[in-house]
Amino acid sequence: MNGMQSLFDKICLLNQTYKRLEDEKGESYNLFKVIDMTSNETSVHSAFLADLFNPKGLHHMGDVFLKLFIDEFLNGVSFSTDTVIVEREKYIGPVTTTTGGRLDIIITDAKGKAIIIENKIYASDQENQLIRYHNYAEGKYTDYKLFYLSLDGTVHDEDKTAKHGDKELIEEEHYFTLSYESDILKWLEQCREKVADKPLIREGISHYINLIKHLTNQTISKEMEKDLKDLILENPKYIQNLGIIKKAITLSEIELQKRFWELLKKKMEEVGYPVIEDGTYRYALDKKEDRINKYYNGNFNNKRYGFEFLVNDCGKYEIRYAVRMDEPMVYGFFIRGNEDNKRKISNNPKFNHIINTISNSLSTYKPDKAGYYLGEIDWDGKQTEFINLQFKKLDSETLYALSSMDETISKITDTIKRDIYTLKEKTKDLYY
Repeated sequence: MNGMQSLFDKICLLNQTYKRLEDEKGESYNLFKVIDMTSNETSVHSAFLADLFNPKGLHHMGDVFLKLFIDEFLNGVSFSTDTVIVEREKYIGPVTTTTGGRLDIIITDAKGKAIIIENKIYASDQENQLIRYHNYAEGKYTDYKLFYLSLDGTVHDEDKTAKHGDKELIEEEHYFTLSYESDILKWLEQCREKVADKPLIREGISHYINLIKHLTNQTISKEMEKDLKDLILENPKYIQNLGIIKKAITLSEIELQKRFWELLKKKMEEVGYPVIEDGTYRYALDKKEDRINKYYNGNFNNKRYGFEFLVNDCGKYEIRYAVRMDEPMVYGFFIRGNEDNKRKISNNPKFNHIINTISNSLSTYKPDKAGYYLGEIDWDGKQTEFINLQFKKLDSETLYALSSMDETISKITDTIKRDIYTLKEKTKDLYY
């Protein structure tokens, strides 16, 4: 135990040392963080990438960056870059089960070829989204490649976005995945090399690289990586105990999240909002399902569990508030039907009054594109009192917040209580 404590103490000291050096060199400064625009898919990420792709972009580098992307991810497929058109948020018709929507980024050439990128930072997948985009491309272009780009390179909800009825899109055949974590970072570093003698473009790309590393929890420098490896691998006792150290970390992650849910439940009960336990959702503390343990033992897709709280009983329907596991955590209002327990009815026009009330009185909540929430916390917004907790990657913001668990959950509880009360008062006379 003394040896393990000594190792952790040395790791903490090493981290503090490199953090101090980073601050002294100014390497932690990032313009995207300064203006609080780190996760907005449309205005930040799609906009930045699309401009780099565009031969007529503000960088005035022609097709240099696009050719690097094509060479890296299209396996030598020819693409007429001199006739390229790059579009963002391209409207392809009203949404049905198999058609329509908006393409985040689409790159086309005069020969009928296309590159389509569905860009995901924190947004959830929409119903049949990849199927709709695949159907559009299949009927319009002679050759195309559909990419699903996310932080870690995985599709958030494959059943929801790539399957409909008898039709199922196959990864590496109908669509391809890209990650910001490795694929886009590698390409961006290649782009930066091409503008080494153009300081403003170079530093702009550097700030964006820094942002991606922040979002994917890759802020450790190469020097620190080496020191961490040397610290462990040069001590035979540490090597002999690597297995138990890894187990201790996993057990700590499980217990940390369990304490989060237990304390949130307790504090919400204290302010008059007990957790609903009626079997209509995946309850976070279900002992039989043991969801938290499953989450950390190889099944990160076992998410979207959490708590629900009653806002108002409106007859056939209830307005509820949910706190759910996701990356990041989801906080929001939705409708649950008392008759059929279906949750995806928040896009029904009859509930527009509630949506408008939330928009006017609780502006940090926005209806989600998938149609589940009347209003959920908008992480793309500039201001929210909630802390962006991410239990999967356990970034520095999450760990700092959880190290002061009581204070963090007290803030969350106060905000949820206030927001529930606001909507409760404004919808108390609603009856369906």
